[in-house]
Amino acid sequence: MRLDNRTAIVTGGASGIGAATCRVLGGRGADVVVADLDAERAADVVEAIEADGDAGNASFVETDVSDEEAIKAMVDHAEVEYGRLDVLVNNAAVASREADGPVTEFADDAYDFLTGVNLRGPMYACKHAIPAMRETGDGTGVVVNNASVAALVAEPGMDIYTATKGALVSLTRSIAVEYAPEIRANTVCPGVVETPMLEEAIDAEAGETPGEGTLERMVAETPLGMAAPEDVGRTVAFLASDDAAAITGATVPVDGGYTAK
Repeated sequence: MRLDNRTAIVTGGASGIGAATCRVLGGRGADVVVADLDAERAADVVEAIEADGDAGNASFVETDVSDEEAIKAMVDHAEVEYGRLDVLVNNAAVASREADGPVTEFADDAYDFLTGVNLRGPMYACKHAIPAMRETGDGTGVVVNNASVAALVAEPGMDIYTATKGALVSLTRSIAVEYAPEIRANTVCPGVVETPMLEEAIDAEAGETPGEGTLERMVAETPLGMAAPEDVGRTVAFLASDDAAAITGATVPVDGGYTAK
């Protein structure tokens, strides 16, 4: 399941699931563009990929996914640096219990913030990356959108975030149908994954009123327990590879069985 001679962009690639995905894709031979706002962490990811003798090349491009000009520059960077673009992984996302809440309480600024990154960002990326992938003429273009189990099962108090992730699943299906056979598009829906963001969120829940410790409850209710970021990265790499050549429009839970209950 090598990805030699292919170029992948991973947004939010400097940490957590994004960094693990970059390392897995690079380790299988792909040239990887680490797109993020955090230059220091991204440099560590680039260094780790290039230190692997069997890996592809890697580079960093500073990217705010809510800014269309930054997204266009990200795609241009991939084409100039590596001569082509084959895989887009829309991983960058934000969640905020302070900004989010029940639909009866949502505010415009919170909506704009969450949708700007979680939905408009992937749409900008697809807008500019899909034409670049079609230009290769290989018919091997792949979009993998990182949603969440929140797109599949309801959790209280995160109505805007949940809506953005559900919309991302629907967007993926539309892309899969509209751009076949040149482009395949699939969604991964991680459950609880051991990342710094999750640890911070669990810490933030400490001391809240009973019933609001959603993340700790999800960990306890996951049959296989908390996943590692690499578990998601390997799923993304599979979907990006020729081994998944007949898979498009699919939604793949990487949730340790959480949604199987």
